[in-house]
This record gives sequence, C-alpha cells and structure tokens, in this order.
Amino acid sequence: MKKLVGLTLVIMLFSLTISAQRQGQRQQKAQYTPEQRATIQSKKLALRLDLNEKQQKEVEKLMLKNAKEREQTRAAFQKNKQDGIGLTNDERFERENMRLTKQQAHKAEMKKILSENQFEKWETMNQKVMRNANKKKGNTKGNRSNKGSRKQLNNRG
Repeated sequence: MKKLVGLTLVIMLFSLTISAQRQGQRQQKAQYTPEQRATIQSKKLALRLDLNEKQQKEVEKLMLKNAKEREQTRAAFQKNKQDGIGLTNDERFERENMRLTKQQAHKAEMKKILSENQFEKWETMNQKVMRNANKKKGNTKGNRSNKGSRKQLNNRG
C-alpha cells in the first residue's frame, strides 16, 4: 500500500513538472520587427490567396504601414500602463472608434488590391480568425454553452 501511494506521488510530481515546462515554452513568442511581421503576413496571404507579385508587394506595403502604426500605439499604451495612467471612458471610445476606422480603411485598401474572388476568400478567412480570437478570449457573444442558466451564473458567486 505504501509503495502504491509513493508511486502515485512520484507520477503526480513528474506530470506537474512536465506541464509547468510546457507552459514556460508557450510563453516564449518571437518578437518580430514591423518589417518582418509585414513580410510574413504578406507571404502567408500570397500562399492562401494566390497573389501575383504586384499584389504581394502592395499587400506587404499595406501590412508594413499597419504594423508600424500598431507598434507606435502599442508603445504609447505600454508607456501609459507603466505610468499607471488609466483610460477614461471618452479615451476608450476614441481608441475603439479609431481602431474601427483603421479596420474599415484596411478593408477598403485590400478591396482595391485583390480581385473579387480573392477578396471574398480574404473576408471569410478574417471572419474565421476573429471567431477563433473571440473564443480564446472567451467572448462568445451570447453563447453560454456549458455554463448553465443565467440564474445559475448569478448564484455562483
């Protein structure tokens, strides 16, 4: 009996060690420059949408512009976060409004670059990516599958 308990403890410790190592490996992401990010994104799109060379160059230029803008805004947000400066509701509204405006402009630019079939395929790809991103964040927009009723949720805590 003691051997069985001892063996069980050893196996549990071993499995915890392995899972902790895996978590550490997942957290290490490559930090690409905006130029590298734009190149990778444009090549992925070229493969998925069968872009010609002219389209690929235009997409890369657009991706580079967007990556540089994102880098600047990310740096500003990080600085505010480190300084302990929170956003007011108006600033949050402005940030969300700016993000959506940029998204619309990006979509319009992609529509100019891509053919109709390529654009439709690109839009469906984006919708799938957004759905997956929302699932990872837990934003399922009203889908409370496997979470119980609203009454159960209110009684949990």
